[in-house]
Amino acid sequence: MTMPDGVKLAVTWWRPTPKDSGETFPVLLELLPYRKDDSFYARDFPLYSYFAGHGFIMAKVDIRGTGGSEGHLPEREYSDQELADALEIIKQIARSPRSNGNVGMWGISWGGFNALQVAMLHPPELKAIVALHASDDLYHDDIHYIDGALHVDWYALQIDHENALPRTPDYQLDSAYFRDRFEAEPWIFTYLRHSVDGPWWRKHALRWNYSAIEIPTYFIGGLLDGYRDTPIRALDQLRAPTKVEIGPWNHAWPDDGDPGPNYEWRARVVEWWNHWLRGKPTSLLDEPRLLVYVRDSVRPDPELAMTPGAWRLEDWPISRTRWDTLALLPDNRLSALRGSGSASGDSATIALRYLAGFGVTAGDWWGEPTGDMRRDDAGSLVWDGPVLNESVEVIGLPNVRLRVTAGAPLATWTARLEDIFPDGSVALVAGGLLNGTQARSSENPGRMRPGEAYDLTIPLHFTTWTYRPGHRMRVSVSNAQFPMIWPTPYPMTSVVHLATAKSVLEVPVIPPATTREVSLPAPEPRQERPDVKDIEVPGVPSQVVTYDPLSGLNSVEWRFGYAWTIGSTRYDNTEREYYETNESNSAVSRFLGVEVHRIRRTGRDLRLETTIDIRSDSTAFHVRVLRRISEKGKLVRQKEFKESIGREFH
Repeated sequence: MTMPDGVKLAVTWWRPTPKDSGETFPVLLELLPYRKDDSFYARDFPLYSYFAGHGFIMAKVDIRGTGGSEGHLPEREYSDQELADALEIIKQIARSPRSNGNVGMWGISWGGFNALQVAMLHPPELKAIVALHASDDLYHDDIHYIDGALHVDWYALQIDHENALPRTPDYQLDSAYFRDRFEAEPWIFTYLRHSVDGPWWRKHALRWNYSAIEIPTYFIGGLLDGYRDTPIRALDQLRAPTKVEIGPWNHAWPDDGDPGPNYEWRARVVEWWNHWLRGKPTSLLDEPRLLVYVRDSVRPDPELAMTPGAWRLEDWPISRTRWDTLALLPDNRLSALRGSGSASGDSATIALRYLAGFGVTAGDWWGEPTGDMRRDDAGSLVWDGPVLNESVEVIGLPNVRLRVTAGAPLATWTARLEDIFPDGSVALVAGGLLNGTQARSSENPGRMRPGEAYDLTIPLHFTTWTYRPGHRMRVSVSNAQFPMIWPTPYPMTSVVHLATAKSVLEVPVIPPATTREVSLPAPEPRQERPDVKDIEVPGVPSQVVTYDPLSGLNSVEWRFGYAWTIGSTRYDNTEREYYETNESNSAVSRFLGVEVHRIRRTGRDLRLETTIDIRSDSTAFHVRVLRRISEKGKLVRQKEFKESIGREFH
């Protein structure tokens, strides 16, 4: 497709076979930077073949400056240029041969993000969208500043690495490649420079302009996905027809995501598209707006394959919700708060020592199955409720409120709601954190004043859980969530004020009620590409966690590897992410990421290596990115980017 400025964007079309010469079809668009011709080549086939087989023209487009598209790499995710291109693409595909003029936009993660943002711009041809695992808040809820605190993970390495790969299908190392991709500044610098919430983040974010979406929107989320709050906020705020489904899986498709159970979401989405793009009747709109999986109590298991529980159709907000308030007491008990004053006795305090290397068990974002939380709790303050004599069902977004006295100008306050099993093992139910500098405002943060008291509200992320008799609730509070959040630089001991109505857990409890039985279609077999072959890479994925109590050094290392062939071309991709901090000097922390692509085809042997090295001290992040591209073992070019960026409020 040719854009108004002459730049050509690469598109792959999937077209149904018409039954007669006059048959037309709706068009579905996915717009991504994830390289449809190699990295996502195998991924796309079962999705696009399914929807094309159900009568939809599919258009998959590489964002300009990525994959097979021409043009310079945009300066950021969801740039003005990306959204302007999307409007032009929609206009063109609505007029494409066999189109009925109605367009839907869809996608998971990035594709869900930009579907929401494009819908806010009101292209007349766009009639409905489907957003899976997408966020409405680009600062607070995306992966650069999780809950407002600095986060650096494998994605930061992957996107800056793949953005520098040559253009498909020929992988030419020409002047356009070096100008538009290889020498384009890595995005990690952009995000570190924009460390404060505000207009730069909010310009295209739905959370600050819900009235901008006027077309039907279908959200799919996961209880182990970092973006699971957005669909719930959409139910609260959107006035256009809205459908929300939240299952037990992580950042994955509902038909094969982990952990299960799974269902054939594509069949339900086809029904949605048929209604809004073809005018066919649908029973989806007769259902309550929220389909949610209510988890039973499940033992901590990072390899969890199946979650016990039940599907539930609910209206939102759930009218029978009861908010229970439990006080955090000086003797480490959770107790029902009675009256408007203290829970028991006079106000008391408890010291919270900052242990920078704790938090590993919770993972690298608020998602994925987690192991036994007792190691994380050892570096935290904990409060345990009484042994339950009946089941307690939780659906919603709990809060932990704390009155604290700050121990340092920079502090991350993290809170977790957990389930203690009768044998003492501890499962994570929900988590959340607060950058202390944003206690009063995320747009106008201010360093905390040591010795001054603050009232903090830590919102926990959306969850469902059923506590069983014999179990206990636990609240865990700390100043560290490593490596999810970059360690703050100062040693400190803060104070939590207890036995008052200012330090409490607020939890949404759902009393039993008669609910509609839910029958969901079973996952259908996925149709795979015949010209793709996966190759096993020994020893990956792997995780190594190291703690040296003598030196105080904490480190986490993840390694991943992938290999596959498309026809006669072989692709090898390896990556390593290493995190390090020290409890005696947390200012000096580090992230080191190294990713390598090797592409071999007749007469070609390309190798791209990207290294991102971020080291902090008490005042700045010192960032170095090195790119090296080789052909047949000979270095063709390398490019180094370096900058020191002030920590400000992180």
